[in-house]
Amino acid sequence: MKTSLAPLDAVLSTAADPHAAASRLLDRVGDLYHPPEAVLSDLRIAIDEILTNIVSYAYRDASPHDIHLRCELRDGLLQTIVEDDGVAYNPLNAAAPDLSEAMATRRLGGLGVHFVRNLMNAVRYERVGGRNRLVLEQGLADRRSPS
Repeated sequence: MKTSLAPLDAVLSTAADPHAAASRLLDRVGDLYHPPEAVLSDLRIAIDEILTNIVSYAYRDASPHDIHLRCELRDGLLQTIVEDDGVAYNPLNAAAPDLSEAMATRRLGGLGVHFVRNLMNAVRYERVGGRNRLVLEQGLADRRSPS
């Protein structure tokens, strides 16, 4: 296996369906990089949660915005970068949800970020040039045990 391959990039527009465009990019990731099925499945869940949060909360206007998505395989790691030009927001500062609390009384929010943190090996946030950048890293080893 090569230690690195060309990155795959996509620009997703909020004017269209960014989830569908992201799904097409992740199909290409599977075809080119051949990660374990569980790794790609975890990435699909994480990207869906991240895009939902961006589309729902990042913009103060109804204008179309671009979300940049890049996947790259390097030295046994699948690195995915999500960038948007929304309001500055570090999702890693969000309080972890209280999963022991009953659903009916649990405070809304935070569950998607919880999923992302737990599905990825590493998650980093930075604000660069007026853009939010979320970096997700996954080892290519299949972390799930067979059922």
